[in-house]
Amino acid sequence: MNLNHKLMIAIVKRGYSRPVITEAKKAGADGATIVYAEGVGRNEKPTFLGLPLTHEKDVIFIAFDGDNEAPITEAVNREGKLGKPGYGLGFTVHLSQLLGVPHLSHRADDRRKKKGEKIMDNALNEFQLIVTIVNTGDSQKVIKAASDAGAEGGTIINGRGTGVNEQQSFMNFTIDPEKDVILTLVPATYTAKVVSHIERAVDLNAPGRGIAFLIDVENVFGVNHSSLDFK
Repeated sequence: MNLNHKLMIAIVKRGYSRPVITEAKKAGADGATIVYAEGVGRNEKPTFLGLPLTHEKDVIFIAFDGDNEAPITEAVNREGKLGKPGYGLGFTVHLSQLLGVPHLSHRADDRRKKKGEKIMDNALNEFQLIVTIVNTGDSQKVIKAASDAGAEGGTIINGRGTGVNEQQSFMNFTIDPEKDVILTLVPATYTAKVVSHIERAVDLNAPGRGIAFLIDVENVFGVNHSSLDFK
């Protein structure tokens, strides 16, 4: 049985996550997870006196009942000031399964538009999220390649990972190579070109270089102009 579960990912300026989550809870969310990241957007200066600038971001993950999408979206959008240039944006995707939230486990899927419900202008598949996982140090190559192909920016999350070609050890301890996870939100018409540029820039087909995958985005908010401004 398909369930009406959604995941919202909101990328906000550092320090805005707590009030955003507070308002999201008031609107029906049960809770959230915050991941610290760096972001590069069209309205943010990348350097100062020749030195690279780090734009710190909070990436908020909120899983919720799809019936509450409209009020939660409005609360996050308002409290995070996501309509203002440089403050961030958010989007939602449909989840095929949600674990750890018992009271939502039997909610039936009903994605029909309810009478009077305000639905954002962005239709399903109008935007896609490109998730690229590469070795630490290659993230700027991904950002530049995506920008050259028409993307407006990206968000970098630091992590660790181990692949079949990356098994390393030191004194019998396993070493997990550091990774960068880059989130790039683009109009679906740009996807093929952006992916092609990223693939060539970091040689994803070579062993141990990384992977990339696409996620269809249902709803985008915090974008206040016709072209995508990923902040």
